[in-house]
Amino acid sequence: MDAIHGFTLESGTWQGEDIFHPRGLQGVLTVSERFERFVARHGFTNMRLTLSEEYVWNPRGPHPLTTTKQGSA
Repeated sequence: MDAIHGFTLESGTWQGEDIFHPRGLQGVLTVSERFERFVARHGFTNMRLTLSEEYVWNPRGPHPLTTTKQGSA
């Protein structure tokens, strides 16, 4: 795999967990929208949440992929 620019979960593979490691993305924690609301409600500031559609992993370059929106990665 050269790079990842956004991902979605395969239908039927998510069991409803609020925090989990998606298969194939070792070291990446994925959270539910319910957990995102929990973070906002309690004012947590020690984490950065990125929409799965905007997630970028590009080990071959120091810069985001050219299709990444400015300020979203």
